[in-house]
Amino acid sequence: MSGLIGLSGAEWQDLCTQVLRMHHGADLVVVPDKGGDHGLEAYTLTGHAFQCYSPEEPLPTLKRYQKQRDKTTEDVGKFINNRAKLKKLFGKHVTINRWIILCPEIDSKDLAAHCSAQTDRVRIAALEYADPDIHVICQTMEDYEYSYKKVVNAYLARMHLPPLAEPNYGAVDSSQVATMHEKLAKVTILQNESRRNDYVQRLLTAYLNSQEFRAYIKDHYTEIHSLLESQLDDLEHRLVMEFILDEGQAASQLKKVLEETERRVRFCAPDSSSSESRTLAHGQVADWLMRCPLDFYDERAS
Repeated sequence: MSGLIGLSGAEWQDLCTQVLRMHHGADLVVVPDKGGDHGLEAYTLTGHAFQCYSPEEPLPTLKRYQKQRDKTTEDVGKFINNRAKLKKLFGKHVTINRWIILCPEIDSKDLAAHCSAQTDRVRIAALEYADPDIHVICQTMEDYEYSYKKVVNAYLARMHLPPLAEPNYGAVDSSQVATMHEKLAKVTILQNESRRNDYVQRLLTAYLNSQEFRAYIKDHYTEIHSLLESQLDDLEHRLVMEFILDEGQAASQLKKVLEETERRVRFCAPDSSSSESRTLAHGQVADWLMRCPLDFYDERAS
């Protein structure tokens, strides 16, 4: 989920709200921005209070931690100091037992240690609306993975990809096309030049169309783009580390990669059309063939 890094504060808050609604259902109460800064975005009737924070990226680990630390300190302070407002907000029936800062990524253990110190701070304050055993903790979307994926899939139900323009084959470097030809020539059934030319042409069309699709998804459906990129990056790692060790028939390897890539795309985009998911998958395989993460054992040399 590292693709979530870089969302604006408003985008991150909107995503968090949707995921928390999916996770907590009717127990979630969203706190509007208007009417004063309470130092939290939402709370649940079961006692969880949330602050969503996405710093402006890119940032090195230390700087990201420092910003997350300072934000936690600032908003725990609001949780303590806004007694009158929060006592009225929570009423007599809600007691906060978890104060949670929700971030796109937490890559420093020091934030958890800082939250522990903030826990002591809140307990010492002896707030009427806080449980004596309250904890200040930090979380990411990994703590809500199931709900996050359901939100992403709900986006997909509304996703409409644009009509495709005529592919510009001149945008692909000729040396990359030659690399693809060289690799596919290792597949017995594609050693026929005419048949291979047609196959390469279809892969190039899928590659160019998938680039257009993915640029659109990145601009309009950030969460879907992040999940898709994460899945394909993981599969590319497998290609480099595992598939290269497979000395099976090239045709079987290619079929396996095509099927696995389409399966990953369908996982990220279950409501996309078959042609769209196939275009995204075949375009990714074409990219791997040109860039070299994907190659085959040369049956002709055996």
